[in-house]
Amino acid sequence: MSEVASRVLRNSTRSLLERVESGETITITVDGRPVALLTPVGRRRRWLPRSEFVSSVLAHQTDSGFAGDLEQLAGETTDEVPLT
Repeated sequence: MSEVASRVLRNSTRSLLERVESGETITITVDGRPVALLTPVGRRRRWLPRSEFVSSVLAHQTDSGFAGDLEQLAGETTDEVPLT
């Protein structure tokens, strides 16, 4: 981990961010005191494996009585609901 003065951060932001993007963690200092860390952010995956997606969806489904509750409240159709 390297230390960089806030002045260098101001003047060389892009190059420091490129270093962080490549995996380096940088401590930012003010008057020689560490005040902040620049660390890489974990990348979000764009795709999930099918098995992981299915297990995630199944873990967050509504309870089995929810469909019955909706039918009681709204009936089988909403055709008779007036449009206003």
